Amino acid sequence: MLVLALLLAGPAPGEEPPERKDTFTASTEVSSILVPVTVRDGKGRLVSTLERDRFHLFVDDMEFPIRSFWREGGLPISYTFVVDTSGSMNGRRLAKTREAIIEFVRQLRPDDEVCLITFGAGDVKRRLSFGTDPGLLGRILESLRGYGTTALYDMLTATPQVMEGAHNIRRVVLLFTDGVDTASEFTPTDAVKVLEGLADPLYVLGIEPPPPEEGSPDSYEALLERFATASGGRYTAVANASKLPKFAKDLRSELAMRYIITFDPSGLGMVKWRKLEVKVDGGYGVMARQGYRGTLP
Repeated sequence: MLVLALLLAGPAPGEEPPERKDTFTASTEVSSILVPVTVRDGKGRLVSTLERDRFHLFVDDMEFPIRSFWREGGLPISYTFVVDTSGSMNGRRLAKTREAIIEFVRQLRPDDEVCLITFGAGDVKRRLSFGTDPGLLGRILESLRGYGTTALYDMLTATPQVMEGAHNIRRVVLLFTDGVDTASEFTPTDAVKVLEGLADPLYVLGIEPPPPEEGSPDSYEALLERFATASGGRYTAVANASKLPKFAKDLRSELAMRYIITFDPSGLGMVKWRKLEVKVDGGYGVMARQGYRGTLP
């Protein structure tokens, strides 16, 4: 059984995942809803120069005016790196994960901050907390060794807690894993229900995922993409671990080119899971969170 050092907090959208003895749930009042938006053109290139009047916000298929909108630009970012340290990650995969995270640290700006969480062999550990010197990351990463089982889906249901202590408005969770799960109590569907309500997008780097198991309805890669998409983040397949640092550098650039839309639920009516969609005039591809729990704007 996974011993969760990070306990599940906040209600999941729709039907709740099954309760467990070693977790608890707590309801929280939703205030402002923050929606990071990534826009790409027809060739997949990032677009960062659009004005607010090109954007349209829909909640439960009804359009609402956008009152707060800005480009992220040079705003500081809070990063949480979540690293799979199970046995299947040991060796090359974990070594390249270290290099990728160090690449992010090299690009940090003065007010950026980082947190490092690892999971594997039944444990979830916060190795570095927000507000701690990022320069310590290298030594901590060097000490990591991969061993034991993987409870990936259980870890994902605890994702709402990983940003605890973050100080910046811009936040992102980066998960480094090969996608293998050998010990979870929760199911992939349970994890998706939690991730759909995640306030901060989850970016998943799938490091040399193994081929799908015979008879399995979903491949490891399909599940990882499903997890990232549910949160409004993105899945990146890293077929060769040696290229992971480059992927990290490209992702860092992408995070500096997002738009931010915020709105406040009205507080009137029923508190429930609300479908959220952002559309942009001009046939652009849009990536944003898929919903939230609360009242209409």
